Amino acid sequence: MKFKDNVPIYLQIKDIINRQIIAGKYSLGAKIPSVRDLSVQLGVNINTIQKAINELVQESVVVTKRGLGNFVTEDVQIVDELKDDLIKQTIADMYEALTAMGLDQGEIFYYIKMYLAERMKDDDQSSTNQ
Repeated sequence: MKFKDNVPIYLQIKDIINRQIIAGKYSLGAKIPSVRDLSVQLGVNINTIQKAINELVQESVVVTKRGLGNFVTEDVQIVDELKDDLIKQTIADMYEALTAMGLDQGEIFYYIKMYLAERMKDDDQSSTNQ
């Protein structure tokens, strides 16, 4: 896997796991891959994976069951808050990038509407072709 140079790898791994939880790859209460398996899958040192998992445990997103492994929390509210936080951060990052290009709020809104209209059109065409 290719990681960004400007963000610590363990934070990127934490983000990957968070996004997989939000997307439903790991449902509430599901076992996540072992530290060793994640290390092999991502090509990262075991200690780096463990640091990411430890943070997820501290944030109650992941629960460690001694002798059994690591599991996604069963608390819907924690996952909903995680999803909300990631959505807000993604929008904030996009907003910062677009305003850095000199766009004002009206222009940003215009381009988002245009993008969504084009995306809906593409989605409709691809579902028609199936």
